[in-house]
This record gives sequence, C-alpha cells and structure tokens, in this order.
Amino acid sequence: MTTPALAENVKGKGRHYPHPVTGELLPSITNVLSVINKPALVGWAAREVALKAWELRRSLAEMDEADALQVLKGAPYRKSGRAAERGTTIHAYLEARVRGLEPDVVDGEAKKFQAGAEAWLAEWDPEPLATELTVFADEYAGTGDLWCRRGDRVCIVDFKTGKGIYAEASLQIAALWGAHLTADGGAPPHDLVAEVEGWVVRIGEDGFEAKQVESLEYSLEAFHAALGLWHWQHVESYL
Repeated sequence: MTTPALAENVKGKGRHYPHPVTGELLPSITNVLSVINKPALVGWAAREVALKAWELRRSLAEMDEADALQVLKGAPYRKSGRAAERGTTIHAYLEARVRGLEPDVVDGEAKKFQAGAEAWLAEWDPEPLATELTVFADEYAGTGDLWCRRGDRVCIVDFKTGKGIYAEASLQIAALWGAHLTADGGAPPHDLVAEVEGWVVRIGEDGFEAKQVESLEYSLEAFHAALGLWHWQHVESYL
C-alpha cells in the first residue's frame, strides 16, 4: 500500500500524522494496531522460507552460507511486496470507479481481483462522500478508504485484498469513526448523520465479501486499549 499523502515516518516509532491544529505528531491507526500479536504470520513466514528452500534445493548447495541465508530470509518479504502492490492497484481502481473516473488499466496479479471489485460496486452502488480521507482524534490519526451514503446511513468502508477478514479490522474502522476532525479543520462525513455503519469489504479472486462491524463503540474501546499499549511500548523504560 502507498503511504498516505499527509503521513510521515518517525524513526523507531512508525507512521505518524501532524495534527492540523496543534502540529503534534500522532501515531497512525495501523501503527497503533501493530501492537496486536499476529501468530499466523509466523507460520506463514516459515512456510514461505520452507517453500523457497525446496524450490532452490539444488542451487542452495552451491551457495555460500551468507548468500543462502539472504535468499531464504527474503522469501516472505518478496511475496508480501507483491501482495501490497496488488492491494494498492485494487484500492486505486475502486477509488476511481466510486468517484466516476476512468481507472488505470488493471493487469498482472491484480487483474484476477477486478471482477470482485466490479461485483461489489454493482451490489452496493455507493454514493461517495469522501475517499482516502485523513481524520484526526486527540491521540491518533488515520486515512480511510471510503465514506459513502446508503439510504439514511453513512458507511465507513475499508477494503482488503487478503485471503480473509480479520477481527482487528473492526478496530481500524472504529478508530476512524472515533476521529472528528479532517486536515482542513472540518468534520468527517460520519459526524453529519445519526446512523453510521462500519464495513470491511474483502475483494478477492473469488468475488467479494462484506462484513459489518457489530459494535463501533465496543471496538473503539478495544482500540484505545491498544493505543495505551502502543504508548507504553514507545517510552524509554518503565524500569
């Protein structure tokens, strides 16, 4: 995924946004959520290394140890890089289509996901209110994919292109809902109506699936717990 335009990386602390009023650097929502343990990634990385070792089982024997280790250690990152590129392409495609613009030609691996994107567009027919909007709370900030209107409701929508929808996505949506300021000092679309829904939409080779966040209030509470842990991790020492 590309870095949002307003974001900047702080050495040792990850992605931040400058608050439009105070100028204070606030951690991004995805930065905060990095504190959540993701045990599945360990198994995935181990499988990628094992697969690469099997694929190169003959040539590895001819490499010196340093070269072999470099090749094997890099295996998961090469695949995750391709996935990120695919995600960036599909996000850009959806943004253009939602806004009524002509999207760039989709090719490569992302082409397999285009039909799923079109299926979601056809079923939802969203009325866009904002795309790629950065919103600010007092202690954090983040950029959301889409705010759209469906009837009398405003939906905050986050697009995914992975193999599944994971529970922490609800915290990401809730954190966007809990922010009440935009970069230009205005209010985000979800502050303009009483009925707000959070949705995670996975676009895949097999079509799409959409899941609604059951309780934005409860998920926001959990996000603030993660935010507290993030701050604890980034102090010099409590000992």
